[in-house]
Amino acid sequence: MNDLLTTAEKLLQIYSQFELLNFRAHKAIPLTFNKKDSKKLLPQNKRLYFSYRYLNREKTRLTNLILNKTIDVRDEIFTTNKELHPELIDKALKLKNIDDTHNENASSTPRRNRKINKLKNLITLIDDENITLSKGYLTQLIILIHDNKPELSHKQSNPYQPQELLNSLDFRTELLQFDYDRYLYEDFETESYLKYLIYTQIHRIPKYVKSFDAREIVPEAEKCGFSGIAYEIEIDGISECYVTFKGTEADMDYTERSRRKRMEKYILEGYKDWDYNVNAILIGNNIDLDQMDAAKQFIHFIKDQIGDDCKLFGLGHSLGGHFVQTLQLVYNTFDAGYTMNSAPVQLKQVKMLKPDLLSESNWDKLFKITEDKTITPELNKEIKKLLPRDYPEIINEYFARDLTQIFLELPYTIWVGQKWDYDFTEWDYPFKIHPRQYLSLSEINSYQKFFEELFAYTKDSKTGAKIMRQGMNFAIDRVRQLRDDINKPETYQFFYDYSNYLYSSGIFLDKPKVVTEYLSNPNDGSVWKSSRREWPFLRSLNRDMLDLSIYFHIIYGSKHFMTKKPNSIIK
Repeated sequence: MNDLLTTAEKLLQIYSQFELLNFRAHKAIPLTFNKKDSKKLLPQNKRLYFSYRYLNREKTRLTNLILNKTIDVRDEIFTTNKELHPELIDKALKLKNIDDTHNENASSTPRRNRKINKLKNLITLIDDENITLSKGYLTQLIILIHDNKPELSHKQSNPYQPQELLNSLDFRTELLQFDYDRYLYEDFETESYLKYLIYTQIHRIPKYVKSFDAREIVPEAEKCGFSGIAYEIEIDGISECYVTFKGTEADMDYTERSRRKRMEKYILEGYKDWDYNVNAILIGNNIDLDQMDAAKQFIHFIKDQIGDDCKLFGLGHSLGGHFVQTLQLVYNTFDAGYTMNSAPVQLKQVKMLKPDLLSESNWDKLFKITEDKTITPELNKEIKKLLPRDYPEIINEYFARDLTQIFLELPYTIWVGQKWDYDFTEWDYPFKIHPRQYLSLSEINSYQKFFEELFAYTKDSKTGAKIMRQGMNFAIDRVRQLRDDINKPETYQFFYDYSNYLYSSGIFLDKPKVVTEYLSNPNDGSVWKSSRREWPFLRSLNRDMLDLSIYFHIIYGSKHFMTKKPNSIIK
């Protein structure tokens, strides 16, 4: 059994190397293609493909080896736990099937000659490896071994130090990612996964572990889309509780065989989160605050469960980071916390939650200096002077050009605590996180109003299909309005400024020029045709840039930025 465990851990390392290779390949994609970039790609592609071929061979070798060892393994525990051996074989077979399917797909993938397409093809090959699902099955196999053969878990003798786990980037990211991947562990208790994760970080087994799922505790949580898990642990007499809040990205449940049901769940989950994003954070409305209400109920329940000596820590990615910061500002909830690529705090929402947090004069000052702003270190100092305190225990880690940074230039948004930015020097990534350099405050407000009206329009949609249909109808209607008003100077200016910002951010490849007669031609019945003919700009959507902006936002992409020292820290 020990030999099987060692082999499985080697394969897990190969999967981690695949994730790093995927990051390197995404980072290598040239977004402004020219001869200079093209010359760099050739040797770079060779190195990346060499790494991929090695990892793919090792993955297949170790997968076959695990299956053979799992079938052949003999252990006395099988006589007392007759289900264990079949379970191990089941996990090994699933790994083998994923590997076989990938190798069949890879052999039929057409070879492309252009260097940039080879790079994209490499990313496609890595995606087809299905690393998340494979890691899930392999981790389950390892957990089964650890749970049933605890003597194979070699323990560290050094005593546990307070916040030792909290200060581990690997622990934080793996715990946050687990909320997205829970569907992979339906047959496992959450406590089993947490024990294993803790063991991988500090080679200790906690004396006590208990998990609390918000969707099992707060009746309204699933209905409104709120997701969070709390983990209470005790190691060497030290009690800690980690509360994780999930981000906006809906998880695609690939264990659901029906594609229609998968997509339905995916769309509805995403819609609920974006409804909260728009109304609570983007606009600061007093509607659709159900997720914050669920978060408060969840925290209240957790505090009643844990002991007075148990430290409470908050972890959140994207939208989840917003909950960590807001709960800390309003209720001083956590002893410490980390967020990753966090959405900001909306001051209008905070005032609704706790109007007596500040005096009326300080509220007025705070709203005034955050209405039309780019948050600089100097402005951040002015903001902190008006808040109850500095909240240094909350650390917000960002990829420096992450798309959520745009929210920090919207009216009345701030961060709470420290802000750590990570980036690579001498790297061409054009995404602009400062829209106020391109858009006026009134244009920003029109952007907010557009999304406010979109979610009001789709409010009564109960199915994923209806959400998509209503959303498309709304977009078509707004394009018609744009076409009717395009000759108005203010409409033209709005249209041009937004387009120029998207071009400067690399979302479109062609620079916007002048408005021609096509868009305003009332005789052309097709809104789409007239829009497409309007500019070459509208046909130059840069999908590579869109894909990268999403990839560098999610945990799997952004965590690789954070393995080095931050480029800047704003306290």
